[in-house]
Amino acid sequence: MGNRPDNIKNELAYFYKVIKNMDSYDDTKKSKIQKHEIPIEEVIYDEFSNTSDVDKQLFQTSLLGWIELIENESLHKALKSLSIEDQIFISYIVKECKTQQELASKYGINQSSVKNRFDKILRILKNLMSKK
Repeated sequence: MGNRPDNIKNELAYFYKVIKNMDSYDDTKKSKIQKHEIPIEEVIYDEFSNTSDVDKQLFQTSLLGWIELIENESLHKALKSLSIEDQIFISYIVKECKTQQELASKYGINQSSVKNRFDKILRILKNLMSKK
C-alpha cells in the first residue's frame, strides 16, 4: 500500500484521519447553518400568544427562513440542494433585498463577481427544477 496524504502509511490511521476530516467538515457546515438559523421552537415560544402566524415569525427572524415558506415543491427542493453558502448568498438578495454593490462590499469582491455568482446560482436552480 503506497503512501497516503500527510505521509500516513497505516491503513487504520489513514481511515481515522479521513473520518476526522469528514467530522470537521460537517462541524463547519453545521456551524454555518446554525449561525443563520433560529430553531422553530424559539419562534413559537417567543411569541406563544400569537402562534397563528408562525410563518411570518420564521421569515422575520431567520435569514434562511424564507426558503421553508416556499410552496412550490420543486423550487423548495432546488434551493435546499444548494450549498449553505449559496443559500445565504441568495437570501441576502431575496430576503434582505441587498443590491449587487452591497453584496460586493460585504464579500469584498467586485460587483461583476457578484453578478456572475448570482447568474451561476440561477442556472443551477433552473437546471434542478427542470429535472422534475
